[in-house]
Amino acid sequence: MMVFAVPALLALGIAVIHAAAGGREIARPLLQQQTLSSTVTLTHYYCWHMATISLVVLAGCYAYAAVSPDGRILASLATLVSGAFCVWGLVLVLWKRQRHRDMPQWVLFLGQTGSGVWALAA
Repeated sequence: MMVFAVPALLALGIAVIHAAAGGREIARPLLQQQTLSSTVTLTHYYCWHMATISLVVLAGCYAYAAVSPDGRILASLATLVSGAFCVWGLVLVLWKRQRHRDMPQWVLFLGQTGSGVWALAA
């Protein structure tokens, strides 16, 4: 069960990166811009917070699995969600011809998903 501590810590790290860097690089400039309507701006801000909540929930799923035998299903779900985030992040970069250094999120989720698969297989 304690093997799930590894993906739990990685998920928590991603959540912290999102909150710290995302707040500074994404949320703050979003709220300061004047081009979009307040409805569009606040909808994006709402989505940013939904992402924050989702990332913390992923960490919580793995943390629960680390301490409870019945948490394996939550770890499976967290790994599936993390994998979906990874795939979508990579598809978006390739589809919209972005640079990986500008949109590296998929790499974080690749590590997260890999650690989840590893813990589930252990």
